[in-house]
Amino acid sequence: MNKGLVGSLIGLTQSILADISEYHPHLQKGFKRDLLRLESLSSNHKEKVFTLFMPALGKIFDQSLESGVLVFSGEPLSRSVNRRTTIPRLFQGMWRLFFDDSGCLKQDISPDDIRSMRTLMYAFKKYRLECSPSATMKVVEEYYDVDQALPPPSQEWDGSGDNLSSMRSRSVLDRLTYMGGLFRQESLDGEDAWLLSVTQRLGDRISSLLGEFNPLQSRFRHGPGAVSDLKSGRGFKYSFPEWGPRLQHVFPASEFAFANLSEAVNTDDYEASGLPLREGASYLYAVPKTQKGPRLIASEPTCNQWCQQSVRSFLNDAIRSSIIGESIDFGRQDLSGSLALAASVDKSLATVDLSSASDRLSCWLVERLFRANSSVLAAFIACRTRYIVNDIDKKSPKLHKLRKFASMGSALTFPVQSLSFYILCVSAGLVASGAQERDWESIARQVRVYGDDLIVPVLWMPVLEKLFTLLYLKINSSKTFVKGNFRESCGTDAYKGVNVSPGQVLEVFDESNIGTLQGVVDCSNNLFLKGFRNASNYLLSPIPSAIRKLIPWVSSESDSFGLKTGSGFHSTARKRWNNDLHRWEYMALRFRAKRSSTKRHESFANLLQFFTEDPTLTELALWESGVFAKPVAVVGRGWSALPLK
Repeated sequence: MNKGLVGSLIGLTQSILADISEYHPHLQKGFKRDLLRLESLSSNHKEKVFTLFMPALGKIFDQSLESGVLVFSGEPLSRSVNRRTTIPRLFQGMWRLFFDDSGCLKQDISPDDIRSMRTLMYAFKKYRLECSPSATMKVVEEYYDVDQALPPPSQEWDGSGDNLSSMRSRSVLDRLTYMGGLFRQESLDGEDAWLLSVTQRLGDRISSLLGEFNPLQSRFRHGPGAVSDLKSGRGFKYSFPEWGPRLQHVFPASEFAFANLSEAVNTDDYEASGLPLREGASYLYAVPKTQKGPRLIASEPTCNQWCQQSVRSFLNDAIRSSIIGESIDFGRQDLSGSLALAASVDKSLATVDLSSASDRLSCWLVERLFRANSSVLAAFIACRTRYIVNDIDKKSPKLHKLRKFASMGSALTFPVQSLSFYILCVSAGLVASGAQERDWESIARQVRVYGDDLIVPVLWMPVLEKLFTLLYLKINSSKTFVKGNFRESCGTDAYKGVNVSPGQVLEVFDESNIGTLQGVVDCSNNLFLKGFRNASNYLLSPIPSAIRKLIPWVSSESDSFGLKTGSGFHSTARKRWNNDLHRWEYMALRFRAKRSSTKRHESFANLLQFFTEDPTLTELALWESGVFAKPVAVVGRGWSALPLK
C-alpha cells in the first residue's frame, strides 16, 4: 500500500491521541513513544497495523470488559511491559486506565475512556481496502466447510412444495450425528430430548400463528440488488429471462410472471413466448467488509427473488399482527440498541451474536420448525434456490448443491433466520425458567431478535447454548456478552448505560475521486459528535479550501449534507435572495444520482412494473422520458435553501 495512506493513518491516530490527551495530559509523553512504535511497525506491516492488528487488540479489550481479566494469547502488538504484568507496551498508559498490573479490571473506569480506547483500536477496522486473495480464499473455504457440516435436506426440498405430508412427522428430535463421512441417527434421552421436544412443540405453535400464505394476496416486487441471470445494467427484471419449474405449484407463471391474464400464455407455450421454464442457480460474490476477509453474498435468479419478496412481505405482515411483533421488528434496530443500553446497567440481559448465522441455518431445521404451516413451508421450498455457482475460488466446487436454507442475498434469509432464532430463544426460556408451555407468551416478551442479534435473559444462556449446539448452530463467544457491564447489539455498544460505540474512518479524501467527499464528511461528523475534534479536523484538512467553503455548517440533528455543529446552519459561501420563492439561498455542494439513458423497454413488462411499484408523479415523468436514475454519486454545486432542520 502506498506510503501516503500509511502516513494518513498515522496522522489520524496521532490526532485521536491528541483528543485523548486533552482529558489525560499525563499520557502525552507515553503517546509520543507509542507513535514512534507505530511508525516503526508500519514500515514493515504497512496499513495492516491499523486495519488488522489494532482491531484485534480491540476485541481483546471488549472480551476483557466481559471477563474482568486482561488475557492475551500471542496477538500482534500485545507484547507486555515486562514479565510481571500483562499490560501491553503499546498504549500502556491507556491500558492502565482500565487494568491493574495483575490484569484485573478496575471498578471505577469511565465509559468516556472506554469509548476513547475503542475508537483508538477500531478507528480503521472497516477502512475501505481490498483484502488479500488468501483472505478471500479462506472465507470461501469456510463457506463450503460450514455447509458440508450441516445435515442434508430431505427430498422434498428438491420438489415444488406440492407434497409435504411426510414432513409433518419429522422432528428436531431426529438429530443426526456426522460419523465416518456419513450422518447417522443419534439416540437422545434425558435433558436434551426434553429440550428438543419443547422446541418442536413451540415451533409448531408459533409457525401456525403466521396463518395461511396465499400468493394472490401478497405483494410482489423486485429489490435493488443484482440477480444471477441478468448482467448488471442490462436486461429488464420485469421481463423474466426464465421461470423456475419448481415455482409452478405455488407461484404459477400465468399468475405471477405477467401483468394480466390476457398476456398469459398456456403452459405448453412458455418456451415460444420467451419465458423458458428452467431452474437457475445463485452466484457467489465477495463484497468488501474488512481486510480480515470479505462478506460472501449470493445473487438470486430473478424469478426466485421476485417470489421471495412476496413471502417476505407476508412474513412481515404476519409478524406485526401477532405477539411475535413484540420481539421482532425489521424496521427498528434501535429497540435492540435501547435494550443493550439498559442491560449494560442491570446486567439482567445478555446480548448474543451467532457465528455464520445464515450459513448454519439448515433446511433440516427450517422444515421442522415450520412443519405445522404447510402453506408457508411450501412457499419456502418453491422459491428457494438449490444450487450456487462459485467463480471466486477455483479450488472449491464451481457448482454446489446447498444444505443451508439460503445464503445472504436471498430475500428470505433475514426474516426466516429471525423467526427460527426467536423460536429457539423462547424454547430455551421455557426450559431454563421451568415455565409451563401454555405460558410461552410471557416468556416470549423477554426476547428481542433482529437477524442474528439476540437479546435474552442471562439465566437462559446455558440452555440456549446447548440448544443451538444440538441444532447445528454456533454462538460467537467473542461477540456475546453475559457477565460484565459491556453489551453490544445492532451497532450499539454500551457500558453502564452509556453508548461507547467507536468513531470510525472509512476513507480519506482523494481529490481525484470527488465521490470520497461525502464519506469523509460523514466520518468527520461522526468523530466530532463523539468528542474527537482534532481527528475530525485532520480528516477534513486535505480538502481544498475552494471545496471546503462550499460545505455548509448544519445542526447536529440535521439530515442535510454539511459539517455538524451545535450552533445551527451557517455558510461562508455566497448567498442570494430568491424573489420568486422569497427565501435566502446559498451556493453549496450537492450530491445527486447520476442519470443516464437506458434502453426503453416496450412490452407488457412495463405494465407489470407500473402495477408493482406504483410510481410517483416524479417517477412517471422519468418513465415517460425513458430516463432512469442510477445510484452513482455525482457532486455538483448550486443554490440551496437554508435547511429547515
